[in-house]
Amino acid sequence: MIVAIRLLGARALRGRGPMPLAFLIAKQPRFSSTLTALSRDECISAFDTIKNDQVILKERPQAKRDSPKKVTIDFGMLSMYAEELNVVLEKAAFIGVTHIPIKRPFVEQKPLDAALLHFRGFERGDSICLYYQRTGFPLVPSPAASYIPPSERTLSHFETVMSGVSGLRVSRVHCPFFFKNVIAIDLKPAHVDLGEDSEDSKPESYRILVTAKSKGNRLLLTDNSDGLILLTSETFDEKSGIKDGVGAMYRVDKSKKRTPDPTESYEGFLSQFEGKQHMSLVKAMIMTYEGLDPGRITYLAGKAGVDSSLHVSKIENLPDFYNTFIRWLRSPVESSEHLQFYMPTAEGDKPESLVADEESPPKDDLNANSDATSMKTVSRYIFHHWGDNGPVYQHHRIAEKSRVLIDETLERLEKVRSQCIGDEQQVERLMKVDERISNIRDYERSLGINMTWKSPETFDLVKTIYQQVWELGDLTGYRKKLAKTPYSSPLSKTDDEEGRNVPHFRVKKENPYKGILVIKTHPQNPETALIIVGKNAKQNERVTHEIAQKGDIWLHTRDCPGSHVLLRRSLGSAEALQIAADIAAYYSKAKKLESAPVIKTSIENVKKCPDAQIGAVLVSNFETIQGRPANGGEYVKAHRISLN
Repeated sequence: MIVAIRLLGARALRGRGPMPLAFLIAKQPRFSSTLTALSRDECISAFDTIKNDQVILKERPQAKRDSPKKVTIDFGMLSMYAEELNVVLEKAAFIGVTHIPIKRPFVEQKPLDAALLHFRGFERGDSICLYYQRTGFPLVPSPAASYIPPSERTLSHFETVMSGVSGLRVSRVHCPFFFKNVIAIDLKPAHVDLGEDSEDSKPESYRILVTAKSKGNRLLLTDNSDGLILLTSETFDEKSGIKDGVGAMYRVDKSKKRTPDPTESYEGFLSQFEGKQHMSLVKAMIMTYEGLDPGRITYLAGKAGVDSSLHVSKIENLPDFYNTFIRWLRSPVESSEHLQFYMPTAEGDKPESLVADEESPPKDDLNANSDATSMKTVSRYIFHHWGDNGPVYQHHRIAEKSRVLIDETLERLEKVRSQCIGDEQQVERLMKVDERISNIRDYERSLGINMTWKSPETFDLVKTIYQQVWELGDLTGYRKKLAKTPYSSPLSKTDDEEGRNVPHFRVKKENPYKGILVIKTHPQNPETALIIVGKNAKQNERVTHEIAQKGDIWLHTRDCPGSHVLLRRSLGSAEALQIAADIAAYYSKAKKLESAPVIKTSIENVKKCPDAQIGAVLVSNFETIQGRPANGGEYVKAHRISLN
């Protein structure tokens, strides 16, 4: 389904203006910073440090980074963040979306877990990216990344629909609904005046809505002429879209909590606490009103001279808190205060600060020459907590670590090689070291052209390079013995909480592909042909006699030692067969020749040779084709994947 852009009149939905962020914390944060109304240039400058990848965050353990986190979002903070994005994205053109697939075992069709939203700046033409994620803070600033057009890749259903609004300009970023945690990015055709809509001129526009929910954030595309939902992040095809509301009118989700009312009387305010008299003021307010977080209540209570930890029934000056609360709701501008975010802990205890666990100023404050004002933006605070979840940021950090690891490993292996030269007893070890150095050099060249993020596939490639180089540097296998693999369940990363807690689901299964090189000919297609390669005698034995399945095509260089190669799900593709033959020639003693003969046959015609060396087989009913080692080597470098 492609969105058809009709130039009809429509007036953009409007909500109340953004509420200010004024927030006093009980304990001074280690990242103390006052928020003021920053100028346009200051907002852009602060965002540029993120966009240009100048912000290096303190590294956290992978388990902590991957753990699902729910953030308590204050509407005032969200509104201020929307104001900053409105400055950064002023008149920017929407380019498209890159779907970031997150692998989940046994889940074929799943909602959008993560995506990059690409924009092109109006004045400077620079790339601007925002990272959407289903869990955690919904819309996070990201280092810039190029958008790969549809002509160079296969789009998912979500990407295809979003491409229908490519080229439209951002007219406004705001929170359209009073005290609802929703950010809207309004889009209009480039030739339409991007100022305020008037009654006489009602150009049609589209709206990207990002809603923050504890059960999972959502991203929607709607038509502002009638509020029609065109796409949701739960949509993976047209059928699922209809089930999730595509084609219906957008309505703000109803909440069991009350929306704060600036006109509410004290009697009405007091009546909300019936049955909550024995709760603390913080808990009673959070359970009663939406769009508030504990820090906001603590700040307002402090302003009114009220202890927010006391039970409501024991607060004598509750009218003072009421007056302070109502004044805050009515005030469009408020003096600057301290900013602090709060996040519930994994155990469900009271919220903890998102930034209070940092022991020292971040490295980027020195590297990016940032001054005091650079830390006053909500964008920077959000990035400091959630930025390391983004694929672009992770790609750049892993690529840098891979570069350092390659240099250190090559230096160490070269020393070992120099010690082995001239020693007859070290001939076998010298050959092993030379082979590893050659493989690492191949990885080094592949890493050189993939240092920056291009696509989810290049991200997977860089992670594989790091893992493979780490293993190649382990000459004795000592690292592998010490490595502790985290215990995980096939359902540990799914939404099935019940299955996650059932003991019999926790049986760890052996991965048959562990350590084997597997190449997908078309990574975007889940049914793509697979090329499975054994790179030594032991792996050849596994590939041919353990991993092979009925219908696989078996390949090997003729009359020449080399790898056992399987071609799976080729469906008679001559292209896939030629690629497999090229790879078989590359992983053989004939790799330096221009071409080499390669035999191919059905796996059923390959039998284990009795009383022979490991990896030796008997082959019948085979055909011979020509393989080109150079082509195979180039293909491997571009498509290398390891199913470890």
